[in-house]
Amino acid sequence: MKLRLVFGLAAVIASAPIFASAAPIIYHVDYENNGVLLIGTITTDGKLGTLASSDFVNVHLLVSNSGLPGFILLPWGYTQIEIQGTPVTATADGLYFDTSQGGYMKINDNLEYPFNDDQRVLLQGNTMTIEAEGEPISGNYEFATLATPTPPPVPPVRFSAESDAIFGTVTTTAAGWVPNPTTILPQAVTYVANQFVTNIPNPSHTTDSGESLTTFGVLVYNLLNIDDFAQTDYNLAVDDGVAEAKTGAGSLLGGLIYWQSHDDRLACKPDANITNHVDCAATEVITGLLINRVAVHLGKYPAGTAFPVFGPVADPNCGPKQEAFSGYLITQESRITGLGTSGVGMSMTGMHLVGDATCVSAVSGRPPFTTHYDLAVGGSSLPSYDSGSGNSAPPNTAYAVQLQ
Repeated sequence: MKLRLVFGLAAVIASAPIFASAAPIIYHVDYENNGVLLIGTITTDGKLGTLASSDFVNVHLLVSNSGLPGFILLPWGYTQIEIQGTPVTATADGLYFDTSQGGYMKINDNLEYPFNDDQRVLLQGNTMTIEAEGEPISGNYEFATLATPTPPPVPPVRFSAESDAIFGTVTTTAAGWVPNPTTILPQAVTYVANQFVTNIPNPSHTTDSGESLTTFGVLVYNLLNIDDFAQTDYNLAVDDGVAEAKTGAGSLLGGLIYWQSHDDRLACKPDANITNHVDCAATEVITGLLINRVAVHLGKYPAGTAFPVFGPVADPNCGPKQEAFSGYLITQESRITGLGTSGVGMSMTGMHLVGDATCVSAVSGRPPFTTHYDLAVGGSSLPSYDSGSGNSAPPNTAYAVQLQ
């Protein structure tokens, strides 16, 4: 989602003649002095003469007062330019700040806080302040030019990462009865978001010795040794998001499905060669998988493989061995959301059980009933990544499922 731009002070339009250009102009910025950096591009609407805030249509700058890695001001919608007075002018060759004029030009980070007054770049009087470091300027100072520049920095990807042990729904329905649903909220959730301002790993870790749930008398799940992990990195060397959901021994529906260990991992990073693309790799390892006490054949399976699940469910509300389940266990089920927006979501479910348990001989005079199960085990996701383009492409993905 693009943020609405808010300007604290209105720009004053000069009375001097204004000359319009037919197309936007990209000006290049390349300032470096003793570790102070201002590098990248500023795009205007093509107007020549005195400029106002509204004449700037794009920004793509690396800013630092202490060398690399620095801070990247992203394309328009994440950065605002605010001009007070009439000190900024444009020619066909460059952008200028007249130090003899009153007023200022401010370029701000506008990612999280629309009213943020953090001065990333400020030109005022005889000083250009870059990340709180003052650099002397004088006269009609040219701060951007049409000269051939070094390539602008590639915008970072804002990753979020999340993992959880299990979530889903259980709904019982009987003739003449109102459906009775139970929602299982995500368990043992770990979540972290990269805000573009950290130069160190940003991890979150959740462990739990065990979680179980009995609903309508049925042991829906029993998980041991839960280990959920999420991490985002952002610096000039590493930009990625990682989510991993692990358990030790676990079971569903009282042991109808059983495994010794489960590990579902999703990792994404920007494509090295294609702008606005993200590459993701997902791996899933299930050890000792049994369905209705029968071992599933070992080996590698494609993502989305569905294993038939059928067998009895121990339910005290039903007669002995009178409740039978029929459904599917789907491995490494993926989902992509938000295409065509600046926030694309990539999610992965390690094991997804969907099906119905039908009781044909209920106890205590209760009519026959059906219980629908929709259980997701091992959820790893990047709920929203943002390449700054406003139209992020779907991720290029590689999947692998290993039963051992």
